[in-house]
Amino acid sequence: MSETGCDNKTQTVNRCLFVAHTFPPIAAVGIYRTLRFMHHLPSFGWEGMIVAMEEDAVSGHPIDHTLCDRIPAGTIVRRVGVWRPLDRFVEWLKHFGRSAEKSSRGHRDQGDSTVTSTSSHLASDEESQSHRRTFASFIKNSLRSVRDILFFTPDNCANWIGPAVLAGCRLVRRYRPKVIISSGPPHSAHLAGVGIHWLTRIPLVLDLRDPWASDEWLDQEDYRFRMWMQKKLERLCVRCADCVILNTERLRQNFVATYPKKWEHKFIAIPNGVDDHIVKPVAEYVSLSKPRKEDAPLTFCHPGSIYWHRSLMPIIEAIRHLKQSGERIQFEQIGLVDHPPDLAERLVEWDLPEVHLRGRLSHEETLKQMANSDVLVVIQPMSTLQVPAKLYEMLIFRKPILVITRDGATADLIKEYEIGLIADPTDPEKIAHAIRTLDARMKSESIQGDWDRAIHAFDSQNLTSQLVNVMTKITK
Repeated sequence: MSETGCDNKTQTVNRCLFVAHTFPPIAAVGIYRTLRFMHHLPSFGWEGMIVAMEEDAVSGHPIDHTLCDRIPAGTIVRRVGVWRPLDRFVEWLKHFGRSAEKSSRGHRDQGDSTVTSTSSHLASDEESQSHRRTFASFIKNSLRSVRDILFFTPDNCANWIGPAVLAGCRLVRRYRPKVIISSGPPHSAHLAGVGIHWLTRIPLVLDLRDPWASDEWLDQEDYRFRMWMQKKLERLCVRCADCVILNTERLRQNFVATYPKKWEHKFIAIPNGVDDHIVKPVAEYVSLSKPRKEDAPLTFCHPGSIYWHRSLMPIIEAIRHLKQSGERIQFEQIGLVDHPPDLAERLVEWDLPEVHLRGRLSHEETLKQMANSDVLVVIQPMSTLQVPAKLYEMLIFRKPILVITRDGATADLIKEYEIGLIADPTDPEKIAHAIRTLDARMKSESIQGDWDRAIHAFDSQNLTSQLVNVMTKITK
């Protein structure tokens, strides 16, 4: 456990305690919203402190110590690890599975070395071994399900909840914050926030950066009982909270429809915002980018990894269709592509050198690539309640955005500010039509999105002022 910062401010300063699993130097997407709030809070007479996870305890996220430069000077940061007994239990389950497998294999080997006199004995022995293997597999899968429900619900960061609650209570006793703000996903942070709230009676704000129990992707992946638990845990947190911040209006409406009318006053929408830290670098990169030549193909750029239900195949099919019609475009994919795993080979087979798989680039290189592109691409096939954080970053470039999505929160934003086109993620022909339309409009210079209004609406200082209004209201 570690703590940085100092307590040299007067007691007249309003403090709030953030509970967030990831924070610099952990380079996760969710850190930027919390950083933006903490950066602007002093302008409104507030300062933030935070409980976050130790970098050594985090897996799956890169570490970037330069991000620590963005933490406001003097910020109190308490970093805690996880409770390791849960990890040892997982290791025990793995050991049990391996032992069961060895036992099954030993029975099979013994059966192979035994010579019986009748075919009925062989059949009986094989059937017995099959039953043992089936039973061992059933036990292994059942234990895995129990493990996931007990220790990985609401997510795989559940073993951080206890240490975070203890650390948060210590900070409350020492620094007396007026508000607790839990930020998730991971939604374990909300359970930690509830724990601190219960023990200290400090008002609690839930900041849901993404859906929780109403997450369309979650419903496809989780066990039925685990889904039931997710809904119960979300309801518990909403019941305890003084305010629940949702990051899109669609998600706010979803909560209003889901929960009792007496809780409706708790729900408020504060969207993700423009990262003012990169406004100047982006302006420089755009000014240095070369203008498109009249006969040059339109360049599209998708800055983001392809995983889960996202797929490049619809837009690649659209590019193939355009090429067969004699139309040319360039497509830049920045980020890892999980599926199909043989996409690079397929592109060679389909003769599509126009599609470039750049892999993972640094944030700076990604911004430069976006600045050198004509159109930016968002792929959001099924999440109707949320807007990708990358879209807000795209606003700064003032370039048209092709959004491959269904009707939902992302489409709402594009329509509201007229900053791009929307195409059905299941229909390559409609994607090809959208590409043609964008090309024609750019050649005729008829794209006039309301960029100024969009950037102002999602200005991080304006959004922080909304958070301050919430905290002021619940602490009166």
